[in-house]
Amino acid sequence: MHRSTLGPWHALGVTGLFFTGLTGLTSLLALGCPGPAKQPACEACAPWQAPPLGVVPSASTSASVAAAHPPAPTPKPSPYTLEQLLDVKRAVAPRALDDDRMLFLSDVTGTYQLAKVGEGGKTQTITAFPDRVSSYRVAPGGKRLVFLKDTGGDENDQIFALPLDGGDAVALTASPKVKHTLPCFDPAGKKLAFTSNARNGKDMDLYVEAFTGAAPKSLDRKPALELAGNHAVTDFRGNEVLVVEARSNVDQDVWILDLASKKRTLLTKHVGDERWESPRFSRDGKVVFALSDRAREFVSLLAIDVATQKAEVVIAEDHDLATLALPRWDGAPPKGPKGKPAFEDLIVYGINVDGTESLAILELDDKRHELRRMTPKLKGVIGALDVAASGKAAFVAIESAASPPEIHRIDLRTGETTKKTNSDHKGVEEAALYKEQSLSCTSFDGKKIQYFFYGQTGPGRWPVVVNVHGGPEAQAQPGFSAITQYLALAGYHVAQPNVRGSLGFGKSFAHLDDKEKREDSVKDLSAIGKCLAERPDVDAYRIALYGGSYGGYMVLAGLTLFPEQWAAGVDVVGIANFRTFLEQTAPYRRALREAEYGSLDKDGPLLDAISPIHKVDKIKAPLMVIHGTRDPRVPIGEAVQITKALEKRGLPVQLLTFDDEGHGLSKLKNRLVAFPAMIAFLEQHVRLRK
Repeated sequence: MHRSTLGPWHALGVTGLFFTGLTGLTSLLALGCPGPAKQPACEACAPWQAPPLGVVPSASTSASVAAAHPPAPTPKPSPYTLEQLLDVKRAVAPRALDDDRMLFLSDVTGTYQLAKVGEGGKTQTITAFPDRVSSYRVAPGGKRLVFLKDTGGDENDQIFALPLDGGDAVALTASPKVKHTLPCFDPAGKKLAFTSNARNGKDMDLYVEAFTGAAPKSLDRKPALELAGNHAVTDFRGNEVLVVEARSNVDQDVWILDLASKKRTLLTKHVGDERWESPRFSRDGKVVFALSDRAREFVSLLAIDVATQKAEVVIAEDHDLATLALPRWDGAPPKGPKGKPAFEDLIVYGINVDGTESLAILELDDKRHELRRMTPKLKGVIGALDVAASGKAAFVAIESAASPPEIHRIDLRTGETTKKTNSDHKGVEEAALYKEQSLSCTSFDGKKIQYFFYGQTGPGRWPVVVNVHGGPEAQAQPGFSAITQYLALAGYHVAQPNVRGSLGFGKSFAHLDDKEKREDSVKDLSAIGKCLAERPDVDAYRIALYGGSYGGYMVLAGLTLFPEQWAAGVDVVGIANFRTFLEQTAPYRRALREAEYGSLDKDGPLLDAISPIHKVDKIKAPLMVIHGTRDPRVPIGEAVQITKALEKRGLPVQLLTFDDEGHGLSKLKNRLVAFPAMIAFLEQHVRLRK
């Protein structure tokens, strides 16, 4: 008998990325919410309850299954429970206080909170909100900070100030329907520059306010400059504010906004799409350093002359550079042999090679030429990076498939590294976890599609879960995922593909899924499925799809375009209907997403053609849908549409919603509801598929 958890969504008032952070779907599901699962909308629908893990069919059922298809092999007992893996603690987003001390975000309380290293090396949180701290920045001098926090995953971040002498956090803004971006401090730490959509809900204007740490009447009462579009502040020097304007996830510009003259100087005039990321002023303010793919397939480090707007390549590789960080100098750089500064600028950056990253330390002279480059031995997936004001040390969050993220200190003179945090991993040992293999297969047009594979070693043909990343302008990377590890330990192969449209493989590859080419990426997903099905250790009858956000769309698209390939699907905060998605997504996000998918005004027929909701009659596999009711990016209506459509057809579909979640699950207590239900769904419809 088919059961559903569809709730009274119409009572929620549904109307309506520019986000980078943790890697993988786990980061998406680490973004937000408590609350019970919704109950059925109709009395005839009984509440869905997850069957117990490892349920065994009756003898008569087993015999009929065996006659139709051999059962999946029995895995060895997992050394860790799902709850144990989900409760593994993490340390991310370091910010330097001085050469040896830093702050970071820890999920020790069940949501990410500000933390420091306490006595005995233990994590000590310094905030304790029910909702996560989104991001933060330490003021010059290291005595105060500002941070962002939303409510229930709605992403309408408010700005708070926190003294680091033990005082309480103070709300600097109190506009629950307004989104604020993370402020930058001026060098003296007396002013804040940030952007906000307070004026009209759509455009992110520039605000500059005095920073005293006390609660003002309103920090966003009048913009310093009204701006059209999506803007964020990245640096603040004197009267000059450095701002990135984002038109899409692969097309940005860098501006200098002069507060005194109101002059706006475009540093990156271009035609077509160019990525411009992480811009920062040089030490003397004459140059802006930024990461860009200008005139190249891969992202390089460029130096832009502020006076002439001429950009020159400083470092270029045959791979993307990432995670740029510079110090905010509290003095002059170290002296060289003749009493002159040993270097003019110091930059630490990451290098991404097929999803795995390393770091480089770069010293430049006043002509922006390389003096010295050094590579620390750290390698993995880099989450965030910050350089101390002295330029002597950096702090980085780094993880791998078998190692949860922790903070490391890097000595910028010697390259030596020291682990600074020791989060509680709940007894989970790295040696017992699965490490990735980087593989590839050939798609329909000859393109090579990379994927990470976490494989079983025992004999037999095993079920597979294909985990599709979001974005689409993102990348599957081998970071720590409690779900990936549990699935592998519980007897599933896991594959994480980088289909066309993914970042990290060149500009051309990233544009291969644009607009009318959208479904070519779904053909890549089908090709991955066929490659897996040909393996002697894979049961082609038991391959499932799982993805979040855009990855949720890919799940639905895979089930509609290639229905015979997949045993089941799990869609987390995914898009079912591009037209209603664009109509209802938050106004400040719409233009960003129309640049990728097509506009409502010009591309309506295309949006309808690529929407899974209009091909729902093709779906044959059971589907599970997980969604937060406060999601501003992909509103809850997307989950409701696809669930109702499958219910109408009588197909197995389950919907879990959470009232205090947005675009993912940021609260541990909600993940402890959603993920066991998901595993039970996969057991029922994949491992024990009849």
